[in-house]
Amino acid sequence: MRNKISTLLVLALGMGAISCKKETPITEDPLVVPENYVFDRNGQTSVSYSGQTERLNQLSEITAVLKTADGGTTVSEDDLIAMYENTGGDGNGNFSFSSTKQLKNKTFDLDQEYFSQILKDAALVSADGTAGIQAANGTAGLITRGGNGKTILVDENGFEFTQIFEKGLMGGVMYYQILNVYLTDAKLGPAVDNENIVENKNYTSMEHHWDEAFGYYGAPTDFKSDYQGPGSIGFWAKYSDKFDNTIGQFNNEGMDPYKAGRAAIVAKRYDLMNVKVDDMNVYLGRVAAAAAIHYANEAKALTDQGDILHVLSESFAFVRALRFSNPDNREMSPSQVDALLASTFGGNLWTVTTSDLDNFINDLSSAFGLEAVKDIL
Repeated sequence: MRNKISTLLVLALGMGAISCKKETPITEDPLVVPENYVFDRNGQTSVSYSGQTERLNQLSEITAVLKTADGGTTVSEDDLIAMYENTGGDGNGNFSFSSTKQLKNKTFDLDQEYFSQILKDAALVSADGTAGIQAANGTAGLITRGGNGKTILVDENGFEFTQIFEKGLMGGVMYYQILNVYLTDAKLGPAVDNENIVENKNYTSMEHHWDEAFGYYGAPTDFKSDYQGPGSIGFWAKYSDKFDNTIGQFNNEGMDPYKAGRAAIVAKRYDLMNVKVDDMNVYLGRVAAAAAIHYANEAKALTDQGDILHVLSESFAFVRALRFSNPDNREMSPSQVDALLASTFGGNLWTVTTSDLDNFINDLSSAFGLEAVKDIL
């Protein structure tokens, strides 16, 4: 599970995404933005992102299976791979619902084998966990977290399979799809239809692409800062909410451009849409960096090795997500992210030092404008 620097990754991300820039003159007409992410046409909703919701639910159910391995249960490689590929439309009977969607084919191409291998390794090591093998530097197995008394399953280098896979796909699928697929010229540019309603639907192609980017965010339609609503908050929205008070109105930094960008598409105000695309790139990078800093701070304050490996696994995965930032809107290049991962974690979480984490926190906070809050995240 070591982070492998790939020149192919750098080239692919550099060439595969182009920011969406329409040459529309900027006007002064005010844009009407709804309070919530709600858009209608002829009295019916024009918003649809069911495929994204299904994939988020699939990830939640795969994570639930991996957590049984954390508890000492042996899990099946075939089952885990079937869920990642959604074999038979229901993960070969392992999902609680049916779907035509899958996670693997939405994972960044060069990372599909990386995540498949994590699942294979987790299944293999889970048998060791069932046998009671205790993890140590160089030995995969179970380790108890002192903070809650529960066990987690880690590889020989201390990486927790559950966290590396779940948080990893937040980067390799959700972050990648939002910034390098849907909020790009290929999905929002001049060649994309925003005049005609898609047959048997209630949206244009461009509207739908923006909605799909919103679907990968994991937020309820009424999400906002200091959110008190009943809606389920997941994945990237969950972490935004975690830091909302610390950073200040952080949820609004995400929802405002999502709503305004969609409204701009309806109004055919592509000048404003492009601004909101840029805002989303900055915002999601800050969410990922804030999460990584948060867990690095936790690691510095902990003394229990199981707890330390748990939070370092999360920190590692959140920084790795930054490799998928759009090339035209990023604070760190993939090669810079890889260098930071190598210098901080070195492929072995057992050997990470406080000094490593201090440098890591300083580098990230400086790059993403989080210096004022780096010590309280």
